[in-house]
Amino acid sequence: MRTTSSLDPVRVAEGPAGPVTALEVTGAEDMDMDVHLLLGGPAAPAAEVLATGIAAVSGALPSVAGDALPDGTAGPGLAIGTVDAFSPRPMLSVSTVVFSLSAEHDLLEDAALFDLLTATDSDYGHFPGISGSPLAISSARQSAMARFHAEGFEAAAVTAVAARPGGAARQPSHRARRAAVRFDRPFGFLAVHRASRLVLAAGWVTDPEPAAQPRRRAAGLLPPPPFSGVRPPAPPSH
Repeated sequence: MRTTSSLDPVRVAEGPAGPVTALEVTGAEDMDMDVHLLLGGPAAPAAEVLATGIAAVSGALPSVAGDALPDGTAGPGLAIGTVDAFSPRPMLSVSTVVFSLSAEHDLLEDAALFDLLTATDSDYGHFPGISGSPLAISSARQSAMARFHAEGFEAAAVTAVAARPGGAARQPSHRARRAAVRFDRPFGFLAVHRASRLVLAAGWVTDPEPAAQPRRRAAGLLPPPPFSGVRPPAPPSH
């Protein structure tokens, strides 16, 4: 789980199979690729969700940014509310799962789709710029692998400080927007070139691993932060 002080990374686009929630996970500054996670309705076909996400990323389909979405269930897996808070800054909480996918495809099983029919015809020579001898494609396979895990994110340091009572508790004095999005059922992902918005890879996670459980302490499980945006006191550091 991670949080950010902007609602911009999450957007909702309306596709043929209904709304799709898209979350942009920005890569490190020295990379030129970002990952977009896509969540449609429980019954939305994977192909439709991916197609809607690709169209939204490329700009072919309009989408609404988190700041402009209404309070309530703004999209699949996405809830937004305006709450009492200590700061007027918005906050987006993201909960997702680790996934690792690999696949291998025989491209000649659908040679027409990949425009390989002509190149497989051995009656004629092809690719004169590669070889002086006539060439034709006899086999074509593709292997792909995708991993999404904690090391794929850049994280800021978090410091836990023990506190002692010191007067009356400070009361929230602002109204702020809080959004929470969860990817805990089948969802899609896109690897997108940052500058051109070209989709470099796309896939579908059919069996997400369970989200990590809260770590145990002597007193039991640490409770999750309430959706009201007021976090519980941080545990003392050791």
